[in-house]
This record gives sequence, C-alpha cells and structure tokens, in this order.
Amino acid sequence: MNEVTDALSPIEDGFRAENCFLFGPSGAGKTTVARASVRALRREVLDVPHAYVNCWQDYTRNAVLEILARDLVGTAVSRTSSTSELIKRVKMNLNSPGVVILDEVDQLEETEVLYDLHEIRGLSWIGIANDEIDLLAGLDDRVRSRVSVGYRVRFDSYSDDMIAEILERRARSGLGPNAAEADVFERIARLCDGDARTGIKTLRVSARFAMDEGLSTIPVRVVDDALPQAKREMARKTYSKLNQHQRVIYEILREEGPLIQRELYERYTRKHADPVTLRYLRDSHLLKLEHYDLIETEHRAGKKFYDLSIEHHEVHPEQV
Repeated sequence: MNEVTDALSPIEDGFRAENCFLFGPSGAGKTTVARASVRALRREVLDVPHAYVNCWQDYTRNAVLEILARDLVGTAVSRTSSTSELIKRVKMNLNSPGVVILDEVDQLEETEVLYDLHEIRGLSWIGIANDEIDLLAGLDDRVRSRVSVGYRVRFDSYSDDMIAEILERRARSGLGPNAAEADVFERIARLCDGDARTGIKTLRVSARFAMDEGLSTIPVRVVDDALPQAKREMARKTYSKLNQHQRVIYEILREEGPLIQRELYERYTRKHADPVTLRYLRDSHLLKLEHYDLIETEHRAGKKFYDLSIEHHEVHPEQV
C-alpha cells in the first residue's frame, strides 16, 4: 500500500503520477491494493479522475479507450467511435491528473493502447499482471520503452499464518466470534497454497456445509470436502470471465484434451473466425489459463500436453 500510494502521491499536488506495476501470483491481493490505493487518493483529492479496466474482458484497444472516455472523463461514446476519436475525447476532457487501473494488463491483445495512455497528458496507470517477463515479452519496442520505467511492486504468496489470520478476521466479522476454532483456519490455510481467494471461498463453503448440518460452529472435518467444492465454484466464475479465444481453447480441451500445442492450435484455427498467431496463443492465452489453473500441462515422451484442470472437467458451461 505504501509503495502504490507513494507512486500516486504527485496527483495530490496537481502533477502526473508515476506509472506503477503490481506483479505476483493470483490471490495475493494485487487488485485489492490497487483499488484501496485509489480510494485513499480520492480521500485526499475528491474529484480525481479515475477508471478501472478488466483487460481480460476488455482486451482490445477500443474497448479500453471506451471505458476511459466513459468513466475517466464522463463523455458519451458510441460503439462505432474510432480509436482516434476516443483518444481525442479523453485528451480534451481530462482537465486534471488522473489514474486508471489496468487489471490483467497482460491480456491486452493490442498493447499499443499503453502507448496511447502514455501520450495522454496527466494520465498514469496501475498495471496488474502475474509476471513481468511475460508482460514485457508481448510488447513491441516502442511500447516497452514507455513502460520500462515506473514503480514495480512485487507480491509474494501469503504464508499459511497470514491466510489463517485473514480467515479468522473474516469469520469473526461475517459469521460471529465463535464460528470456528483456530484449527479450521489453519487447515484451510495449509490446503489453499498461498491463495487467499481460494481460502476465503473455502471458508464460505465450509460455513455453508455446517449450516446444512444444523451446526452453530464449523467443524474441521468439513474443510477437506469444502475445498474441491470451493474450487468448482471458482472454476465456474472463472469460466464466465473468459474471452472468445480462451473459450474456444477451453471447449476444445474439454472435448478432445489432452492435446499437444500444435494439435490444439490447428483445432483452434478451425473453430475461431479470427484466430491469433500461435505465438500469441501460447504466450498470452495458454499462459493465462495456466496461471488461473483452468488448464494443466504434462510432459510425456518429450512432448508437452495441455488439458483442463481436474476442477474444470467437472464444470459445465451451462452451469455458469
């Protein structure tokens, strides 16, 4: 929080802030810290222009610029607005330093939008991604030179003790002071492998299981059954966020996996009307699906096979 608020602090004096990148594994609190930092800034500068873009869902250049035109500067835009028109509207209407959160920034298909944002006077961004190397590998030289400076804030996975404390506080606040003993929080923390999001969902499912049994406290015995159910529920939510390319990959692996990369790409190009290159598929879509445990890989006979994760084999799209 201190590092991100330091990066944003020039806005309090009317100046453009430093661009800031948050890198780290899923469930480590990157988005939470970014949003909280912007809220803290708005307590100091009440009318600071700000916007949030989920680049996993809005991954094209125009989609990002439409959100900025609408949310950052409050102008009405049509779906037919050109890129140049959107940039012009943002530039004309951004009258004070502002900030945009670019969540899942490594999912942008048209990364030149980062260059566009750099050229908008007074605008800075907080970019959120899993890995810096993966992000930079997908940028051309012009864009890379613009994003190579700025703050880097690196997040590690939570320790078991940290997750247990997070869960205890959540339970005390949301369920009551006697909802569970410490061994419940400790068991969940050991099972969720440093991912606070998984831990919180498992606590929620454990509480639901206890309620179904008519219990007033959560017994530790329900935790092991709650974890796979929590992962299935998270899998359904994650599926609902996939873009068109990722859904095609997902469905191919559901029907025909495991597949080697060449086989997967051949089927993808047949099923998608506007396929991306093999390199982009590998370095962006497949990598992101692995990061979020939607797919898993296995090496056999010197070849790398892709398949859905166990949880996703049990999730049907019609359930989303």
